[in-house]
Amino acid sequence: MKDFVIVGSGFSALISYYFLKKFNIQTISSNNIGYNLNNLKSRKNLNTNKFFSPKSQSKGNFIYYKNSSFKIHDRLSFGGNTNLWGGFIDIQELSTKTLGYFQEDQIKFEKLNLNTNGYKSNIDTLRQLRDSKNRILNSSKFINDILPGYVDSIKINKDFISIKFFNEKKNQYDFLDTKKLIIAVSFPQLIDLLFRSNLINEAKFLTLEDYVHKFKLSFSQNLNIDSNSDFIIKYDFFRALKHYLGYQESIDRFLIKIPMYINQIFYNKKIEGKLKIDLKNKKISAIDNLNRFGDSIHYCNLKIDNLGINEYISNFSKNIIGVSMPFVTQSKPRPISNDIINNFCKKIL
Repeated sequence: MKDFVIVGSGFSALISYYFLKKFNIQTISSNNIGYNLNNLKSRKNLNTNKFFSPKSQSKGNFIYYKNSSFKIHDRLSFGGNTNLWGGFIDIQELSTKTLGYFQEDQIKFEKLNLNTNGYKSNIDTLRQLRDSKNRILNSSKFINDILPGYVDSIKINKDFISIKFFNEKKNQYDFLDTKKLIIAVSFPQLIDLLFRSNLINEAKFLTLEDYVHKFKLSFSQNLNIDSNSDFIIKYDFFRALKHYLGYQESIDRFLIKIPMYINQIFYNKKIEGKLKIDLKNKKISAIDNLNRFGDSIHYCNLKIDNLGINEYISNFSKNIIGVSMPFVTQSKPRPISNDIINNFCKKIL
């Protein structure tokens, strides 16, 4: 029996791995399902791919019906969203212990400078996580011994959790027991897992929180923010293109100056997105016409019929711990990587 099993291999899984690797642990993550498991549907409207990112498909039990202003994302691949993210993190609130885990793997915290690496922010402590080859951090490259598998369901016992998963190496279902289960998956995969595990069977509404988020074209190096409580990252032309295409390699050597920039702005204004869940027909639909909800991919603080997901899960078992974005509450607009770390430390440490 394992001490901890981590389901997922994105950033929240990496944080879990760093803090728990001294225990007997196992990480399970699907890597781009190419087979057709029972009752799983392909969800092209949830696919999240960029030109240079490894291509992945979204598969699950629920079909999502959403309007153009409500975005939900899903990636079934090693590394999750770190295959295409910007790697930004605010080091101001990180402990020395946390910083040390990254530095042990030769992961560096690159200071933003518009003239040297093409980025600028109104938060002086904002950094970009890069590996020893100067690439934006991909969490799957630092989690050892990932077991390729798709977790089908979990069964709660008195002192342990039993996990049923499709073993992608053996091409068959297997079982694994653990004292504590760490859930580090996306919002759609979380709902699917709860449903298959009979942990969600009466819900009517799901709600998520986000901050208003926009990209704006600029021709000035100045930040020009509306409020000091807003958060902004300025990209020069080539870094904006790099981010759009999902290119994770460093292009610091390209110093061609084009007076065109993209401002990524997180406004200090929270918005709530509400979804209606139809368990019988396995459909989830947006019922709010919000302006580009989910555009930041940072939506969090999941509630099921107005009950917070952390309390919802703990009502079933104290041995299940959620660490990914649905389990996180953001206190201010910024990269959610900080909140993921703080949420983990609060629950585990």
